[in-house]
Amino acid sequence: MARRVTYLVLLLIVVIPTSAQKLMWDIDFLGYFDNREYNTNLTSAKTLFGVRLSPEVGVEFANSHRLMAGASWVQPFGADIKESKITPTLYYRYAKKGFSMSFGMFPRTQLIEKLPSYMLYDSIAIYRPNIAGALFQYQSQKGYVEAYIDWTQMQSKTRREAFMVLASGRWTPKVFILGGYFSMNHLARSSQPVEGESVMDHISISPYIGADFTQMVPKLDTLSLRAGYYVGFERHRGTKEQHTPNGPMVEFNMAWKYIGLDNTFYYGGNLFPFYGLCGVQLYQGDPFYRTDEWYNKTDINIYFFRNRFVNCSAKLTFHILPSSFNFQQQLTVRFNLNESIWKDKANSNRRPYLEGIY
Repeated sequence: MARRVTYLVLLLIVVIPTSAQKLMWDIDFLGYFDNREYNTNLTSAKTLFGVRLSPEVGVEFANSHRLMAGASWVQPFGADIKESKITPTLYYRYAKKGFSMSFGMFPRTQLIEKLPSYMLYDSIAIYRPNIAGALFQYQSQKGYVEAYIDWTQMQSKTRREAFMVLASGRWTPKVFILGGYFSMNHLARSSQPVEGESVMDHISISPYIGADFTQMVPKLDTLSLRAGYYVGFERHRGTKEQHTPNGPMVEFNMAWKYIGLDNTFYYGGNLFPFYGLCGVQLYQGDPFYRTDEWYNKTDINIYFFRNRFVNCSAKLTFHILPSSFNFQQQLTVRFNLNESIWKDKANSNRRPYLEGIY
């Protein structure tokens, strides 16, 4: 696979005509350490430690149309090179006047807003950095809307077909916030299904309202509060078993210079009732949301240094359940450099800062 990706990138460079308007390139590096001291049967305790390198090269025409190719290489520390994972990157992207779209295998970092943890687990963000499908986005000064389809598994004799459709949006007239998320995860059967294999559905909608007080408190970098409600629909088409988990969610965010605090509280039922049967093939969210009662997640973020091309930060996470207390420590270094940042090196410290992956 690595050799094929290399040949593809070299071929793209060779066939770019000299009359092309602009040569594009992007290098994204991630170093991660994730120590999970868990005391629950919802998910296992483990340590993730390694690096990820994602280079891209391509061409842009008419300041709007871009064709890019590359790869993403994840190498866990202590593992053999054969245990590494290489994911190809190949996509077309169009961007003009607030509207943009991507088609192919493109980086998850193209999303305008990060998904909440009940929709995207942090380990999936590391080991599956690309979306395979299509993305549509529109962004203005008062908000955004984006939707994409991600084809996660192609059907074969032993592999089940799986895809997801996700959409999110946010409208921020002055202080107030109105937004929400929608997801539909579909897990079909393999072409030669074994006994008991059936089509599974996981659908959710989670609207929210809130307020962003950041402009009212200029000494703080972030100060916001959101309150929403999660409604899910889970179906096992083979057994006709259905579930409708639901419950309120409250999120608080605050950041000042080199430290930040994020807190999320959920009260309701198990969001992933078929997790034991399907796992990550159907559910991409944090397994802590499998709790039958309430769950509180507190993140303390410490930023050692950050600018437009590098973000080095540590995060202490406390997962609190009625029956257990769980502690997680993360350290990440993300470095991202492309042709636009390279040409504007003198202003590398101006905002927006480079975001982390979580």
